[in-house]
Amino acid sequence: MPKLSVCIPVEPGQPAPTYLVNRLLEAQEASIEVVVATGGEPEAAWRYLEARALSDPRLRLLPPAPAGLSAANLWIGTLRAATGDWISLIEPEDMIQPELPKLLGYLEGKYPEADTLGWNAFVIARDASRSTSMAVAVPVAHSVTEIEKPRMLDAFFQWSGSQNVPRMPFGLYHGAVRRSLLDTILSSTGQLSWLTPLPRWEWAARVLIFSQGLLLSNRPLSAVNATPFQPVPMPSALEGFPFDARIGLTATIAEIQARVLHELGAHWAGFNPDFVKACMIDCMREHDEPAFERKGQAYFEAIRRMPGGVALSEQFRPQYFPQPPADTRRGLHGQMLLVDRFIGNAATAQQFYEVVDAMLAPIFVITDLIALEDQFK
Repeated sequence: MPKLSVCIPVEPGQPAPTYLVNRLLEAQEASIEVVVATGGEPEAAWRYLEARALSDPRLRLLPPAPAGLSAANLWIGTLRAATGDWISLIEPEDMIQPELPKLLGYLEGKYPEADTLGWNAFVIARDASRSTSMAVAVPVAHSVTEIEKPRMLDAFFQWSGSQNVPRMPFGLYHGAVRRSLLDTILSSTGQLSWLTPLPRWEWAARVLIFSQGLLLSNRPLSAVNATPFQPVPMPSALEGFPFDARIGLTATIAEIQARVLHELGAHWAGFNPDFVKACMIDCMREHDEPAFERKGQAYFEAIRRMPGGVALSEQFRPQYFPQPPADTRRGLHGQMLLVDRFIGNAATAQQFYEVVDAMLAPIFVITDLIALEDQFK
């Protein structure tokens, strides 16, 4: 049984993950399994992956899923095929640390009760404009620490310290969970589960709720190919709940939170000033003025429909920006090294991770040198 299964669901319109697969399987000794599933008819590059799978059994290609299958169900089908001790899920144009299996093996020995490893992935937008200066924070620290679950529950469900999404780095997407936790989640779902166009956030909610031990790697272990959220004509399955995927990203996550908690017999208490602030930020990241106006009005109306919403709606005053504000900061700021978004001429998330990975502490520093230091303390 491999130490890690990396699941890669390929949705319609996404390319085959040829570069990603090659990088993950580059080290012959890596205890890794790569499971790839495509929704609908695969593209021509699939033939290359089929040939690669014949020569390397660590690559498993699942039969094409039926056309029209939801992203959430494509994810579940991919996950059910995984056989590793730990499971992670990313998308075809993302990047994840190829030495993650080695790190997980080390962490199993040091933290035997932990079932979730999280980190803050680099978020890289392919369509970012080179004319606007942007900084990306690269952490200097590379330690792995235990995190208190109540603190993360507050950050996720109460929106404490959030931007337009909760500041909570745990989940299945760009994270890793033990098989036991994955099985618990899949066996604890019902009719209201997975009714969302953004399964990554429903997995984040369920992983956080059911996890028995959270570990945070201060060293980033992946990069996300970020694409703008597109509203979906999908009302909430909760009757009368005003936030849903028709409004924006923040509203979609709020609907997931409320629905998951409702299914588990709990009440969503995330409607507060921090959430209203997150709604404002979601609007302010819309740089097309008509779209900004539509989104702002939709959020305003939804806020006023919530208990106490008339008073909180007075705090909802998003400001329009025709383009993202520039961030010209560079160099060391506290425990963060700020680098240019296009460092090394990196255009994609995969290119960015490859450049910055050379600046980060190697995995053996965590698994070998730190372990050696611990022996002599």
